[in-house]
Amino acid sequence: MENAIKFLRIQNFKSIKDVTLHPRRVNLIIGEPNVGKSNLLEAMSLLGGITYEQTEKFMGSFIRYEEPRQLFYDNLVANTIKVETDKDVAILVFEKEEKLFQYLFCNIEFYEEVAGSVVNKPKNSAVGKGEHYMMRNTLGGKFNKRTFDGVIPEYFINTQFGDNANFSINGERLLLLADYVLKEPPLAFSFQKNKVDEDHGSSSLTPPSGSNLIEIIQTHSKLRKEITALFARYNQKLQLRMDERRIEIIKDQDGITYSYPYSSVADTLQRIIFYLAAIESNDDAVLLFEEPEAHSFPVYVSKLGRRIVESRNNQFFIDTHSPYLITEILETMLTDDEQVGELAIFAAYYEDHQTKVHQLSDEEIRSIRNDSIDVFYNMKRFTTGTADA
Repeated sequence: MENAIKFLRIQNFKSIKDVTLHPRRVNLIIGEPNVGKSNLLEAMSLLGGITYEQTEKFMGSFIRYEEPRQLFYDNLVANTIKVETDKDVAILVFEKEEKLFQYLFCNIEFYEEVAGSVVNKPKNSAVGKGEHYMMRNTLGGKFNKRTFDGVIPEYFINTQFGDNANFSINGERLLLLADYVLKEPPLAFSFQKNKVDEDHGSSSLTPPSGSNLIEIIQTHSKLRKEITALFARYNQKLQLRMDERRIEIIKDQDGITYSYPYSSVADTLQRIIFYLAAIESNDDAVLLFEEPEAHSFPVYVSKLGRRIVESRNNQFFIDTHSPYLITEILETMLTDDEQVGELAIFAAYYEDHQTKVHQLSDEEIRSIRNDSIDVFYNMKRFTTGTADA
């Protein structure tokens, strides 16, 4: 996988002060409630996810917050939020003089060349003057679409916003994109019973809520066959009314065809279809799933686990509370010599008023399967801290 993340460091984001992960292809994030698991995925959405934002609020579709200061660890806007991978980096700072929050996303080589040239500091040291220098200059007019101090970025996104978090004025986005081909950011998906009838001219499900689901079902024959099988057990069929942009469920009874809106379908089926569509419609992508098992029948949770394992050319980061999902993934991957090294499990916990993460060793992962350990009843075995449920 060209886009796979192999190194991830998150600093000063919400409850996360400083966390470093070494991801693999399938990454499971476990932990008790209220320890900051979802904050890990939200931080990752800063890595270019703004290109999918449909509202005027900065990352409002992907990150839960009311005021911009709540994005910062302990609400301290003097700290710089930094999300860094082996390929790119996202920065969010507050410039006191301008009273503006400023955001930057770019490839890591560009960042290290420019920020590193103004501050003599070792790689991965605390964020500070270098980031503020970059932000002042990019938004101060010294950056152009070709060079920054003679350095050419591969990709570059820049915006600013005030206390209201709006990064647009009169509907016009304050978003500067360098005229280079942008890489696909990590795609954060969260199921919502929302519109599914939009046409984005894309062959991939649109994050975060898949508003172009009808488009994806029409495009991908394998997905259509899977959905057909889901409804066949109920003697029902899926019907696409493309001229009306509607998805319906139909049944034949006594020679009469009855149709029902897709919104009336059980949440379990809508949810599994949503996540199958996200998997099937993406290739060489980083997919972020937050509790995909919620409100779902265990059989379908296990089915989703199998599809995640089978999707060898996508990388997954999954926040989960489901023993069914974990068991399915463990049983499939740990019994396959080719995939045994592709699984990572991260145990999140809350200690010293911050989110911390322990990456389980291969031995610890194997022990979960071999000893039939329920990780959710034995979290303290895999963390050095404790958290209140």
